[in-house]
Amino acid sequence: MASPYFERLSAVDAAFLEIEDENCPMHVGAVAIFDAAPLTRPEGGIDIDRIRALVATLLVPRYRQRIARIPVTNHPVWVDDARFNLHYHLRHLSLPAPGDDRQLKRLAGHVMALPLDRNKPLWELWVVEGVSEGRFAILSKTHHCMMDGVGSADLMVAAMGTHPSETVAKPRRWRPRPAPTPLELLAGELRRNLGGGGAALRAAARAVTQPRRNAELLRDAVIGFLQRRLERKAVTA
Repeated sequence: MASPYFERLSAVDAAFLEIEDENCPMHVGAVAIFDAAPLTRPEGGIDIDRIRALVATLLVPRYRQRIARIPVTNHPVWVDDARFNLHYHLRHLSLPAPGDDRQLKRLAGHVMALPLDRNKPLWELWVVEGVSEGRFAILSKTHHCMMDGVGSADLMVAAMGTHPSETVAKPRRWRPRPAPTPLELLAGELRRNLGGGGAALRAAARAVTQPRRNAELLRDAVIGFLQRRLERKAVTA
């Protein structure tokens, strides 16, 4: 069985999470506009399945991870999202006619004003068709704690091939690593803050991560103590 996996956010990245509020979102975004003809299906409309398949081949592990919190300290960590669903993160919609730039800008403003769901990986891609003059747009939205503006743009650049007929590679199967329990996160924080050495520290970590085993040891110790007391009383009686 795989060991639980988590990765602490740096102090700077954690700060981007903590200073965010409803009036100050901390995600970054970009809008790119394309000629729709190379990706238009014979029956009409953008080939969203092709775009989705391409994005699936480009996702680095961070794009499949969500935020968890260490108990007591509340420091954020990255853990694999076992419920990751690309269909949630890659949205598809169409502007109503005439689909001019003013409508696209209003849509971008609305999308950027909405907070990202912190129970899921902190990014979204919106494929917007129906843009005037035979165009479509891709709107990207990524939290600053996950990747800076330059890095976020790199995902969009990576999705741009040099020819529309390029074959999309089959994405590798992704297996999420198990997320740690809150007790395991707390034990890891103890090891980190106290240096990780010493019998007392190891015992504290075991007490946190193995509560049932420690309860059994305590029960056995109490029973043994009571039995010895009864035996001594029987001898002196």
